[in-house]
Amino acid sequence: MAEGPLAEALLRADAAWAREHLEKDIVAWLTTIAPDGRPQSSVISFLHEEGSILFYSQPATPKLRNIELSPKVSFHLQSDPYGDHYLVIEGTAAVDHSVPPSDRHAVYRAKYLEPHAHWEMDVADVARDFSVPLRIVPTRVRLA
Repeated sequence: MAEGPLAEALLRADAAWAREHLEKDIVAWLTTIAPDGRPQSSVISFLHEEGSILFYSQPATPKLRNIELSPKVSFHLQSDPYGDHYLVIEGTAAVDHSVPPSDRHAVYRAKYLEPHAHWEMDVADVARDFSVPLRIVPTRVRLA
C-alpha cells in the first residue's frame, strides 16, 4: 500500500476529482528551477504510481539538468474551469533506474497507447527518445 502525503490526500472524501484526473489526464505541468533561479515549466506525460509520479524525459534536456542541480519540483494538473478543483504536488524528482522503458511498462504503455497514436508517435521510438525515467516523491500536497 502506498504511503506519503499524496496517498494520504487521495484517501480524503473530497479527493474524487484528483483521483480521477491522476488516472485519466494525459498531460500535467512540471516546474523545475533553472541554475539562475528562474522557474521553468514543462508539459509532461505522467503516471500516478504508488503514491508518486512517474514520467520519462529525453536525455540532456534543460528539465533534466535542472533536476540534477535542484531536485525540488512542483507538479500540477489542469484545474477545472473555475479552479474549484486542483491538485498541486511539491516534491523531489530523481532518475529511477528501477523503472523499465516506457514500452515495457505495461500500465504506462496502456495509458499512452491512444495518445501516442494521436501524436503519431511510435511506442518503440518514444521509449528510445524518452529514455530517462524519473520519479517525483511528494513532500507536500495541495488539493481542493
